Amino acid sequence: MVDAGLAVALALAVTVAINVSPPQGEPPDALAYGLGLLIAALTLLRRRWPLAVLLASATTLLFYNQFDYPGLFSAVPLSVALATAWAAGRRGWALLIAAWFGATPLIYLALADLPGETTTQLVYGAVSDLALLAAVLLLGEAVRGRRALAREQRLLLAERERSERLLLNVLPAPIAARLKQGESVIADGFPEVTVLFADLVDFTRRSQETTPERVVRVLDDLFSALDGLAERHGLEKIKTVGDAYMAVGGLPEPRPDHAEAVAEMALDVREEVGHHLDPGGRPLAVRIGIDTGPVVAGVIGRRKFSYDLWGDTVNVASRMESSGVAGCIQVTDRAYRRLRDRYRFERRGPIQVKGKGELVTWFLVGRAGQAG
Repeated sequence: MVDAGLAVALALAVTVAINVSPPQGEPPDALAYGLGLLIAALTLLRRRWPLAVLLASATTLLFYNQFDYPGLFSAVPLSVALATAWAAGRRGWALLIAAWFGATPLIYLALADLPGETTTQLVYGAVSDLALLAAVLLLGEAVRGRRALAREQRLLLAERERSERLLLNVLPAPIAARLKQGESVIADGFPEVTVLFADLVDFTRRSQETTPERVVRVLDDLFSALDGLAERHGLEKIKTVGDAYMAVGGLPEPRPDHAEAVAEMALDVREEVGHHLDPGGRPLAVRIGIDTGPVVAGVIGRRKFSYDLWGDTVNVASRMESSGVAGCIQVTDRAYRRLRDRYRFERRGPIQVKGKGELVTWFLVGRAGQAG
């Protein structure tokens, strides 16, 4: 629409300029108007081929000047093409053509021996023409500067969005928001959350039998699936360490059903792992440990951020995993008490847990009312 409007406006301006210019030979005919309309039509192609349109417009105007048609201010038919070419970065060509049409008449007047009145009229027209061309080039520079600024703003916004996406890949959204607001130290205590650790059984030894690329591909496929499960259950993935996966329910936004959400996640993780093969093509197995209790959560690092958890609950959940059984979900007694009304358990009995002594633990078997 903009280009069509410019083409119509340019056609009207050229037509008026031809009609109001003082006659200097034969009156304008169809060819004169046709050449003017051709320049206007070229405006429709200015965005795609700015230099080609400028050269074609200049050539058409030079051809027009070969006849005894009424004088036509060059800035009128060249205005749009010159401004567009300059804004597109073709400043050398734009300056060359502007100098040709603006300065050539002045050079001719300086060398020609013309009557004083005629010289005055031609000088006035040439100076006016040169002023119009200069104004057109200034307009092109303004457009170029505005486009450059807009481009820089788009790049800045894209980089900001990229940085925010990277930040959200590392930190929970509420924590990232607090960090951007300027909090220098982010540390929160949570009276009760539920922590899950999942570790692939015998994965390290099996990985030595294959290529690093295959190992990374297997872990990437599996942990990407676990990330999807964590998102579906509203849990926060904390980290992966080797072939171990850690997630938590109940932070950074507290929720009353954190234990149930982690239990659902554990059951789904056990099922999901069964659909994957190790790097050697053998079925994978997983040990899962769960504990419920208080933790401290916060951000550490200045250049590479990490959102992590600390506290006895984290240590015990890790021990539940490491002392567990392949294919089983081992939970502490306090986690069992939170979940026993909605899930089925098998009592494992007292076991020795490093750093804790003897603890009563349970195996989460399935959902209540669901067949084993």
